[in-house]
Amino acid sequence: MAAIWQVAKDDNQAYPALDGDIETDVLVIGAGITGLTTALQVAEAGKRVVVLEALRVGGGTTGASTGNLYAPVTKGLSTLRKKWGDSVIGQVAASRTEAVDYIEETARRLGVDCAFHRRPLYRVLTDDDSALNNSLDEELDALLCAGLTASLVSETPLPFPIHRGLKLDNQAQFDPLRYVQGLARELSRLGVGLYEYSSVLDIDFDHCRAETATGKVSAESIVLATHTPKGINLLQTGMEPLREYGIAARLSGQDYPQGILWVLDPFHSIRSYQHAGQDYLIMIGEQHKTGEGEPGVDYYGRMESYLRSKFPVASVDYRWSAQQYGSADGLPYIGRRHGSERVFLATGFAGDGLTWGTVAGRLLGDLILGHDSRWSELYDATRFTPVKSMKEWVKENTAVAKHLAQDYLTPTEVKALDDVPVGEGRIVALEGDKLAVYRNELGQVSAVSAVCPHLKCLVHWNPGDRTWDCPCHGSRFEIDGSVIEGPAYHPLARRLSSE
Repeated sequence: MAAIWQVAKDDNQAYPALDGDIETDVLVIGAGITGLTTALQVAEAGKRVVVLEALRVGGGTTGASTGNLYAPVTKGLSTLRKKWGDSVIGQVAASRTEAVDYIEETARRLGVDCAFHRRPLYRVLTDDDSALNNSLDEELDALLCAGLTASLVSETPLPFPIHRGLKLDNQAQFDPLRYVQGLARELSRLGVGLYEYSSVLDIDFDHCRAETATGKVSAESIVLATHTPKGINLLQTGMEPLREYGIAARLSGQDYPQGILWVLDPFHSIRSYQHAGQDYLIMIGEQHKTGEGEPGVDYYGRMESYLRSKFPVASVDYRWSAQQYGSADGLPYIGRRHGSERVFLATGFAGDGLTWGTVAGRLLGDLILGHDSRWSELYDATRFTPVKSMKEWVKENTAVAKHLAQDYLTPTEVKALDDVPVGEGRIVALEGDKLAVYRNELGQVSAVSAVCPHLKCLVHWNPGDRTWDCPCHGSRFEIDGSVIEGPAYHPLARRLSSE
C-alpha cells in the first residue's frame, strides 16, 4: 500500500546503492525531510556530505505524511503549556513558524514544484461536549499566548455542521515527497553522495563509521535522521511508537474543502489535494500503539466508513499507514547523542514531523557548523526532565515489561503451521522456537523468528499492512523478515519457507 504522494512520478530520480568504502565530513543516515534539510545546510556551507537511505528518497515517514505544515502541534499547545509554561510554547510556535517559512522559501529558491499553498488550520468539535469545549477554550488561550492569531468560528469548509471550532490562518500544505525529491536533486548538483537501498547494518559511534551490506562510510560527524535512533538508545525507553492510517478518496458532486481540518471526534485530519489533474480528499486517523491493534478490526475499513458517512465518496483510491514516536515530555529531541560530540540525532516528533523535521534539520546544521542556535537548549537531546517525563516513561516501560513477560508466557495463537489461515500471519511455537508464520493465497508458508532483534520482544501480526510489528519500540518487518523501520538493524531470522 502506498501513500498518494508515493505514486510513481516521471521525475522521481533514482540514486545508486552504496558500493565500496568512502570518507566524508558529514554522514546523514536517512533521506527524509530531517536528513535532507540537514544535508542541505551543511553542503551549502562547503562540507562533504554522504546520505544513506534504506529505501528511496522520502520513502519512509516523510512520504507517508499528510503534507500539513503548522505552528502549533496536534496534541495542542495547551497540553505543552501545562508541562512547560508560557515561554516555551512561544518558542515552540516561533521555531515551527520559521520552519514553515523556510520550506516556502527553499521551494521557491530551488524551483521545487511541491504544490506549496498557504491554508488555514481548523480545530473543530462536532458535539457539545463540556470537556472538549473546555479544551478548545484552553487551546485558544494558548495559541494567543504563543503569539499566534487565532479565533473562534462556528462554520468551516466542511460539508457537515460543527458545534464550534478554532481557526488559525496562514498555515500551509504541500506535497512532502516532491519537496524532498527537490532537495535531493539540489544536493546531487552540489556533489553530495546520495545512496538509496543502502540500509545501515551497524554504526561505530566512537569512530563515526557506518556499515551497509556493500560498503562503509567514515565521517567526522554522523546524523541519525532515522525517525527513531538506530540500535539501543535510552531515549527509546520514554517514546511511544504509534501507527496511524490514511486514505485518499475521490468525491462525487462535492467541493473539496480547503484547509487543514482537525475534527476532534476523537481525531480525524482532513485535507484536499490535486494529483495529476484529479482532486482527492485525504484523511488520517484511527491511531493505535504499534503492534497493539485491536484484534479483528479493519482500520482501513473503519476509516472508509467514517469518510462515507461525512462525504459523497465515489472511490477510495489509496490506503497507507505511517509511524510516529512521541517524546515523554512533549518536545522533540534534537541535538548531540548522549556521550558523543560528533553524533547527532532527531526524534520524538509525534504527529508533527514535517515541521519538526525542518526545525531539526536547520538546528543540526547549525550545531555541525559550530553556529549558535537559539533553539538548541530547548530541544537538547540529552536533557533530563523527570517530572515532565515520568508519566509517559512509566507507561511505556510498563508496556514493554508486559510484552516481554506476557508474550513469551501466553500460549501461541495457533499450535501448528497448518492452522495459519490463508492470507494471514500467526505466532507458532515449534521445537521451543517462537515463529512468525505467514501463509500466502496459494497456501505456501514462510516463517521467520518472532523475536525482534532489537531487545527481544515478540512481534505481532499487522493484518492491515501485512507486516510484523514489534510492540516494544516500534521496529517493523516485512513478511520475509526484512526491516521496514524502527531501531532494529537486522531482519527477523529466516526459519523455513515452502514457497
